[in-house]
Amino acid sequence: MHLPRHTVTITVVLAIHLLAAAFLLAGHAAGAVPPALAGFAYTRGLLHALDADHLCMIDGSTRKLLGERRNPNGVGLAFSLGHSTVVLAAGAAVVLGASWVNTVLDTRSDEARVLGLVGAGVSALYLLAVAAANVPNLTHHHDHRQPTGPWARLLTGPLGHVRHAGHIYLFGILFGLGFDTASTISLLMVTALATLSGSSPVVLMALPLCFTAAMTLGDSVNANLMLHVYSHAAASTRARFNTVVTAVSIGCALLVATATSLDIAAAVTGRPTPALDTAPVGWTLLAVAVVGSAAIVLLRQGRVRHHAV
Repeated sequence: MHLPRHTVTITVVLAIHLLAAAFLLAGHAAGAVPPALAGFAYTRGLLHALDADHLCMIDGSTRKLLGERRNPNGVGLAFSLGHSTVVLAAGAAVVLGASWVNTVLDTRSDEARVLGLVGAGVSALYLLAVAAANVPNLTHHHDHRQPTGPWARLLTGPLGHVRHAGHIYLFGILFGLGFDTASTISLLMVTALATLSGSSPVVLMALPLCFTAAMTLGDSVNANLMLHVYSHAAASTRARFNTVVTAVSIGCALLVATATSLDIAAAVTGRPTPALDTAPVGWTLLAVAVVGSAAIVLLRQGRVRHHAV
């Protein structure tokens, strides 16, 4: 399958980095944004892109769109921009002194609990739905078959409206509504502390912009690696390769959705539930993307050398 170039993704990610750099230079010149704080914000953004829910969301969406013969380019960027919209809005509110930010960051407040449940609920339902939608892709020649059974149809029905990467932007916003993500809260706390210096709130936007730049870079790289692997799997004559990578995708989505559902149950009922560590899930998906892409490149180079002999 011929894939279009990732010009739009590269351009947008580069533009965000340049904008963050401009704000950082202005903030540093004003003595308001030390490079160490900007580096911390950037690191938080990269780590956030490696969260299991990010990786599973991007992975599952890429596999779904590719399996439907739709263009999955830009899935990572769209999701990251949606997530970043929440981060930038919250960061702007913090530096402008909006009182509602303190409320939603307070985990004891009703607003924080509601937003956290909405974000977690959307995450769990989407991952369950995309896992069900990808079941037909376990076979090499699935002929666009739809998942069967009432539960499968119920889960995948809403995903029928997700036809291109741009639709993922809304899910990025919904995923980001829960302000309980450690990296996001850390960034907003750092932003709030920097605001105490009395500097212009405009230059302090360098911090959420650095976070956004790093997260869009990480999510876009993850998406392109996964697209490379799944494109090869879909075009491969070896059905086993397609089955293995798709099964890993489905399994990881189900595990993260289960962990999120348990967290929701604990929050609603007030009773402890088993805690599932999703970090290994994210690292597994990343390993599949990196190792799979490297193996594909090596195989192609070997074929070229073989034909050249």
